[in-house]
Amino acid sequence: METAQACPSCGGQFDLAYPTFDIPLGQKVAINSCNDCGLAQRDPAVAFDFTHLGAEHYLDNWKALELSGLSFKFDRMLEAARDLTPWVVKTGPWDKHILDVGSGPGYFLFHARAHGWKIQGVDPWQEIADWGTKHLDTSIESARIEDSKLGENAYEVVTALDVISFTDNPIEFLKACRSKLKPGGLLMISTPNYGSEIRKEKGTEWPSLAANVRRWFFSPESLERAARAAGFGACRVQLAGGAGGDEELLFYSQNPHKASISWSDISEETPSDNMLPPLDRRDVDTNLLNDQQKHWRENGYLILRNFIPEDVVDAYCRIRERLSSDGGWDDETPYMEIKEIRDLCLHKPLVDTLHSLIGEEMVMNLNLTGWKTTQRDWHQDDYLNPDEVRGRYVACWFALDTITPDSGPFQFVPGSHKWPHIKKSKILNFVPEEVRQTRAWPIHSERVLTPFFEEKIAAENLEKVEFTAEKGDVLIWHARLLHRGTVAKNPDRLRKAIISHYTALDAMKHYGPVERWDTGGLYFVEGKKREADPARVVETL
Repeated sequence: METAQACPSCGGQFDLAYPTFDIPLGQKVAINSCNDCGLAQRDPAVAFDFTHLGAEHYLDNWKALELSGLSFKFDRMLEAARDLTPWVVKTGPWDKHILDVGSGPGYFLFHARAHGWKIQGVDPWQEIADWGTKHLDTSIESARIEDSKLGENAYEVVTALDVISFTDNPIEFLKACRSKLKPGGLLMISTPNYGSEIRKEKGTEWPSLAANVRRWFFSPESLERAARAAGFGACRVQLAGGAGGDEELLFYSQNPHKASISWSDISEETPSDNMLPPLDRRDVDTNLLNDQQKHWRENGYLILRNFIPEDVVDAYCRIRERLSSDGGWDDETPYMEIKEIRDLCLHKPLVDTLHSLIGEEMVMNLNLTGWKTTQRDWHQDDYLNPDEVRGRYVACWFALDTITPDSGPFQFVPGSHKWPHIKKSKILNFVPEEVRQTRAWPIHSERVLTPFFEEKIAAENLEKVEFTAEKGDVLIWHARLLHRGTVAKNPDRLRKAIISHYTALDAMKHYGPVERWDTGGLYFVEGKKREADPARVVETL
């Protein structure tokens, strides 16, 4: 066996995952896994060369050809494009031009063309590329994507279906794919899921390990790390196939728009300390602060362990479990109708803690009730609000069960709340005009902001903290704390939580009435479906 090299994705070291075992053609191999990101590779670490292989090896039995999966993957690609890169599928200046890397004869391209897409393939397997060009009329360049002469920044979508595990270097492969994408375009990859339960159960008998052609093996986490290393931005993961529904990994990532921005482009200094919450002001006598306030001022977050009583959590979960959707309620103000949400998210000790951190009474105005990771990329909450809110806003993440690392936990950068004040009015300059007045503008803004934040994190070697939790734990974060929902290692695993957002009472003055709940906490009631009880209305602001 060869000496393991450094991981091309993260620079970590490979450790032995599976000792030497036999694979077809009498070969002996081992499997090494990166001790940091989990990327696995075969040893001997040699990529299989398909270039001059005969066409008869593509499929021994043509009657067994099964193309039903093409529709499934095409539909998943469209869904991801609408979510991550909506400008790709809308009508307008975009050409709906797709490049399929490792296209074989072009069956996927044939399907895409039938749905109105312009198509191009690239595949090093010369005989198969020629066969597809001749019989399916699919334009296929016979080359590796790393050596391709196709135009740069030319495609809205690049797909690579069951290809990346055969490459020499997955990072160079991903960089080559990215070079063909237009800024804002979408990459879709499929590959066997090294993190699947069936792989863990079967070990070296897992068919993908036993094959004599694959070099690399990816889990959702290691594939995201590789995509980030290649310069990709927002990522999404789906799992499919096999008895457990997780044997195939479907991965989507956006080629970020390259915008040369600086702090002056997106932020401004706050004119007066008086416009900020007391703990955010420059001159604060820290001797007068308690430990929680000191931690908040320095780090921008607070973790309260075992904070919400179990009976309060259970009462809400019984209501939430009646919903069939993992996404929870469709609207963002279910607290208006569900008293169990008010009992939980306006828990008296929490209400008091929020007041002590912001210096004002806080009003609950939004709930996110999904039980899976949002996979939103790096952002802050403050710039999603009107400019005058200026940090008088806070969010809480309530753990309703054990939150494990493989469920896509919340991630944040301590101290990032001290960065310059990013302004919504300035960010909108980088958002397409047609979406500035829609609810989609924050997603569009990430295509510019995420690369900017990633560069700052890397340049300053900033810590990224994952919030893993037990039932009843609460994370409170500052409105300007940089955070995101990470990609789940197992996207089917539930991440049972509720997220609630709160705005200072005085900052709600333009938005209508609030009411006071039994716990003493306040909640916003604008647009409420039932009539407000006049005795409970605090103030029509």
